[in-house]
Amino acid sequence: ASSQRPTQTTHTQIQNNTRMCQNDLHMPQTDKNMGNNCTTTQKAAKIAKAPTIRVLQWNILADGLGNDGFLSTEFVPIRESSAATAKKYEATQFMQLVRQAKLDDAKSGAIQAMNDLKKAEKKLKKLKPQNGSADVALVETLKKEIACNKDIVAKSKLVNLKEQFKRSPELERVDTEVLDWHVRYSRIQALLLRTDPDIITFQEIDHVKQFLDDGIFSSKYTCLLDAHGNYQTPVYSEDKPKDDTRRPENYVSELLQSKAAFCPKSYSNAYNFRKKSKRPGSYLDDDGVAVFWKKNMFEPMELGYLVYPTKEGDSKKEGALAVTLRHKTSKQSINVVTAHLPSGDEVVKEQERLSVLKNPSAEFVAQRLCRQGDDGSWKQVPYEVNHKFDGLLSFIQYYTQQDSSKTKCRTIFALDSNSRPTFPLTDASATAPNGGKTNVWNSILQGSKLESIWVQASFLDASGKSTNPEYPFVASVNKMRGPSSEQPSKIGEHQLELIDHIFTNARNSHVVTNVQLNEATRIPLAPLQFTSKEGKAEVSLNPSITMPSDHLPVVVDIEL
Repeated sequence: ASSQRPTQTTHTQIQNNTRMCQNDLHMPQTDKNMGNNCTTTQKAAKIAKAPTIRVLQWNILADGLGNDGFLSTEFVPIRESSAATAKKYEATQFMQLVRQAKLDDAKSGAIQAMNDLKKAEKKLKKLKPQNGSADVALVETLKKEIACNKDIVAKSKLVNLKEQFKRSPELERVDTEVLDWHVRYSRIQALLLRTDPDIITFQEIDHVKQFLDDGIFSSKYTCLLDAHGNYQTPVYSEDKPKDDTRRPENYVSELLQSKAAFCPKSYSNAYNFRKKSKRPGSYLDDDGVAVFWKKNMFEPMELGYLVYPTKEGDSKKEGALAVTLRHKTSKQSINVVTAHLPSGDEVVKEQERLSVLKNPSAEFVAQRLCRQGDDGSWKQVPYEVNHKFDGLLSFIQYYTQQDSSKTKCRTIFALDSNSRPTFPLTDASATAPNGGKTNVWNSILQGSKLESIWVQASFLDASGKSTNPEYPFVASVNKMRGPSSEQPSKIGEHQLELIDHIFTNARNSHVVTNVQLNEATRIPLAPLQFTSKEGKAEVSLNPSITMPSDHLPVVVDIEL
């Protein structure tokens, strides 16, 4: 155990006790249900009893996706402009404006018009005339549809709100002092180093090379199989797609050649948004999932990728990854699997997530690299003959089943599921027992045979509900997007949900609920607990000055 690791006491107010209030945010007072204190003495006692590793799971909010209109009440009062006579709003007043505008737009059909407008514009873009072959009639229909929806959107209360506050100095500060990547990266790095995890699982990381080039961070952590490896960002060409290093037919081989525990989304929105921005910056890359580990504690033994199926003609690829690490001292093996499921609160999106977990009719491609002997060389080794993966659950099962043949091997599955445990059960014949109804939470628990750390730590019961009826809202995200977001369906939608998870077959885990960043600042980690979505929850949104992502890190000590 490191003496640099954070102590866990209570959720403490940040920034002069203005962002959170004990009446709305549950502050656990004891270690019994809320995890360990992580003091040096207690950690030493745990290690004497059984090896313990600290895992940090975090969707860090991709640089390319960070400027998506996230709302914040970090700087108050919020003025309409810098004029001396400009109207001012306190945090609760401002959020009430946003909430009412959302309700009005939903009632008037403006939200639906925003979605329809976005879809029609995408269709029209794909119908660009090629040798005069475009369907003229369809083009005209789409143009009329776009014009009609624009008229409706122009009357949107949310759009009017955006216009009302477009010169707000406080909201401008959110862009420069909260959402700017250079600012966020320094805060991400500081939080990671202070939390001192042994293994890190990332989602939406689009700066892998920056982390590897960071002398301070990379002195402790790596995601590369070879100690002297050199990760390269992708090459995309607008006029010569055959030269793209992550084109569909080359995607798997590119993953294997990288020898990096990083599975990117090719042709990702994060890459495209940054490339089109006024300041794309350096380290231009796709976002994806990654695993980093302490170099002095582990040596990698195996790296596997599971590539998800795509629709015919779709050039984009993405997937999950698994890395097997061997603890240098105890020689114990640990399988670490990480993934990022599709987002969206609609039933069809939950069904899409379930189809990633299991879909026997789709083709999932899996390849891996294995360490050969003591010389540290790596070789591509196919998974067992006749072993067919029909989704992410079967990929996890493969590694959990290997545990029986390995001494004290453990499996850890960390992900951003984009699905709360209490998401309504939906039809999913492939993943539900006997073709019934299920959701992502139940499918993972039943299909992987792993346990949730939230249940082990008594934050949730087995059904995914809060164990404390006074605080029914248990969350790893507390965010809201404003009118400038590129995702119309999420504008004004307060997302207060628990969608970040760690599952394991280790029987004991201890959740760390905060980190003492410095003498003046203690930062809450997941999960937060609120009495209501309104009130303090909506005026303590993330990202913020102290939390550089829209997701809170999940930090847990796992006894192997």
